[in-house]
Amino acid sequence: MGFRPGIRNLTIQQQEAIVNECAEGWTLLELGKQFNISESGISKFLKRWPDKGGVPEVPKSGRPRSTSHLFDRNVLRLSRVNTRLTAVDIARELCDLQNPKPSVRTYRRRLQATGMNGRCPDKKPMISTKNSKALVEWAKAHKDWTKKEWKDVLWSDESKYMLIGTDMIQWIRHPQGTRFDPKYQIPIMKHGDGNVMVWGCF
Repeated sequence: MGFRPGIRNLTIQQQEAIVNECAEGWTLLELGKQFNISESGISKFLKRWPDKGGVPEVPKSGRPRSTSHLFDRNVLRLSRVNTRLTAVDIARELCDLQNPKPSVRTYRRRLQATGMNGRCPDKKPMISTKNSKALVEWAKAHKDWTKKEWKDVLWSDESKYMLIGTDMIQWIRHPQGTRFDPKYQIPIMKHGDGNVMVWGCF
């Protein structure tokens, strides 16, 4: 995986060196190889230089970003390729591409900035490829049914109701060292007696 720092990460001296070497006849390809910048990046930078009416890329006020825009794109790409990777996993994958190494919190901020927030996935029944195709074929075969025909169909469903505890994730806050205090625990039934199944049809 290639990594290029970008014009914004170069010092003023390096930017001036690019301009001087370009005036001496260096090609964009040669400049790109020397400073590890793409040819298009070199070209855009030269168009903005003061001699051509532009403004040099000067350091911004405040604390500089610890990662480049290209590095941020690599973080986002890994998250999209494997949505189950945590920020710790991504940091382990990209640890050799950035120096100094960003913190795990930085990885989380980069992902959150693009809308890739950590969420609990929805749980759906697992359907095999064979059954999935059969469901689609059944739906196509009955898509033109009338209301009268659908009235002859018996609809049914079932649901589980928890009498004790919950199936959902619950978050609590408790002082350090009080993990086993009953006040901060959720009671459960070990043998399945804490819920009731209800079935209905119409």
